[in-house]
Amino acid sequence: MWVWVSGKQRETREEVERLKKEIKAGEDDFAELSDYNKKVAEIKEQKKQKILNHVKEKGKTDAGLVSKLLDVSRYTAFRYLDELEKAGRIEQIGAMGRGVEYKIK
Repeated sequence: MWVWVSGKQRETREEVERLKKEIKAGEDDFAELSDYNKKVAEIKEQKKQKILNHVKEKGKTDAGLVSKLLDVSRYTAFRYLDELEKAGRIEQIGAMGRGVEYKIK
């Protein structure tokens, strides 16, 4: 009986050690993912600032111009413009479609 309990305790300790190693590896992965997310957010903010600078310089812009300026798709350009509009930094002129322009609020 003692041998069986002793063996179970050893197995339990080994399992705990394995779990600790897995948790540590997961923390390292999370730190790398967190760093990546921070970098992506930083790049996104730089692109938004570039849009704002362009609008200040030209007076207005549209998704097509932003798409060319940032070398991104029109949809991505629209998302950036929409985020800036929701943040209250620019305002949309026009209802929808290619005729929509944006200016500093």
